[in-house]
Amino acid sequence: MKPLKTGIFGGTLDPIHNGHLRSAEEVREAFGLAEVWFIPSARPPHKDAPCISPFSHRLKMADIAIRENPAFRVVDLEARRSGPSYSIDTLRELHEIHGEDRCFFFIMGADAFLEIEKWKEYRKLIDFCSIIIMSRDNALKDDAAGVVSRVWPHIRLDEQATADNFALGSVLFHRVTRLEISATSIRKKIKEGKSIRYLVPEKVREYMETNRLYMDQESDLANVSTHQPQSTIKEPDAGSERAVEIARAIHDNKGEDIIILDIRGMSAFADFFVIAHGRSTRHVEGMTSKIRRGLRDKKIKCKGIEGETEAKWVLMDYDDCIVHLFYEPVRKFYDLEGLWADAPRIAWQESPSLPDQ
Repeated sequence: MKPLKTGIFGGTLDPIHNGHLRSAEEVREAFGLAEVWFIPSARPPHKDAPCISPFSHRLKMADIAIRENPAFRVVDLEARRSGPSYSIDTLRELHEIHGEDRCFFFIMGADAFLEIEKWKEYRKLIDFCSIIIMSRDNALKDDAAGVVSRVWPHIRLDEQATADNFALGSVLFHRVTRLEISATSIRKKIKEGKSIRYLVPEKVREYMETNRLYMDQESDLANVSTHQPQSTIKEPDAGSERAVEIARAIHDNKGEDIIILDIRGMSAFADFFVIAHGRSTRHVEGMTSKIRRGLRDKKIKCKGIEGETEAKWVLMDYDDCIVHLFYEPVRKFYDLEGLWADAPRIAWQESPSLPDQ
């Protein structure tokens, strides 16, 4: 069976808008893609975090926007890794997961492509995908061709490719309908109290309005979870014993605001998230080391760890339980609780004993 041709549409998507959706649809049709996956960047490496809306909002808006197109999907892959969201890491992970079942096409705008030499391991991108450069006109075509010749001297920019006529690992140039819509202009209009109807899908506009997105950026970031639904609380069961043990180890090491999310049936890569934060990166670093040693003494072994050096977001892999230890401001910004707002929470704290009479 031939591998499914799958488009990857990344970026901050802050917010996703009709220009994104129309361009993706035109590329899908032109190259015969089975699906286009929208993968919002969780931690964009080339942008300042305070200037970006919380990931949970950006993911939700993308999910709302694509619901009427069966060929579009939203994937939260980059939220599962710590550290900056580099495209090469995402492509490697997709290749590891899907192997020969899919061939990927990385879809990007011409402006972004001209900056590709600033990306991590940019020369290796075509080892895992073909690249489709979208442009509203031919103004940047020669500049894009110059980048291709510098980065990959053995190939040339292809503007004649069709759905049945291209080589994998190519860099393709495709003109899309000129729609003068940008996320920057949408955010500006909202701050100025102007209408954004017909620039974004109506349900996305309603979500923005309900959550007061872009009206006051500082307020949005300070109150990330204000509009998130309240999770249900469940008592521990046999399956959650390890997560409860880990939560108590975090508590013993002065971790703060500890929660266990029961994501059984909601995720293919874990059954539980344990989320907590420290007051400083030094606190997070020390807490990580002590928790790992303490749990190891109890025969609970950590299979892997990421982010320990920076200690802003540390991931610890305990098989069916993934531990997220944050520096407090980073936790507030990425708002995993909001992203997994539908997941029940597990009560892990022991009931206080009554004093002797």
